[in-house]
Amino acid sequence: MDLLTILKICFGAIILIHASYLDVKKREIEEWHWIALAVIGFIHAIYLSISFESFRPIIFTAGVFLLMFALALILFYLGLFGGGDGKILMGLGALLPSLSGKEYAFGLFPISVFDNALIMSILLPVVILFYNLTKRDSPKEYQSGKLKKILAMMVGYRIKTDRLSDKFYPLEEFKDGKRMIRLFIGDLDFDVTKYKEALKERGIKDLWATPGLPFVVPLTIGYLVAVLYGDIMLKIVMAFI
Repeated sequence: MDLLTILKICFGAIILIHASYLDVKKREIEEWHWIALAVIGFIHAIYLSISFESFRPIIFTAGVFLLMFALALILFYLGLFGGGDGKILMGLGALLPSLSGKEYAFGLFPISVFDNALIMSILLPVVILFYNLTKRDSPKEYQSGKLKKILAMMVGYRIKTDRLSDKFYPLEEFKDGKRMIRLFIGDLDFDVTKYKEALKERGIKDLWATPGLPFVVPLTIGYLVAVLYGDIMLKIVMAFI
């Protein structure tokens, strides 16, 4: 692996870590994150095309970039992906369309990053559940079934009412005066200040909520795993073939 590729890997890691930090803190990814990834990727591709007197590097980079654009667009319109997450994936398509040393899905590094991110997203509820179990905490005060309570323990945890902010989504609702678990938060629109005041009026000092972890965090972890280990999903599939 040449020095420029190593520098690109380090650059990508720094950008992704910073994007994850901002997304967790402010719930938004700034445009320059994906633009920086794409610009560095295309500059390197142009450099390789000039060095080897071949259009192949720039064509390959542009092709993978467009492929990631198509994938991100499809997932966005299916409601499975945020716009910022998709742009980060596009940027990775230009920065590191391929990488030597490990096996990647279809030979494309960004696809393997996405594969790993999906697995990280699946494992995250297990981590949250383990956290709640170690604290011996559960949403026992809610008048919902055991299954809903278990699912709530996999996606959220207890926080103080005073700590509720736009970084959290309440996993609760009131029905006929009863405090119930709410698992579907996609259409939840609420004023945090008013919601906190309503809880305090009811004498509720804490509640069950989810941090709504943005997908760029699993993407970042998936990127680091792809660099160091490869494509987890591909290795699992190959183990069964």
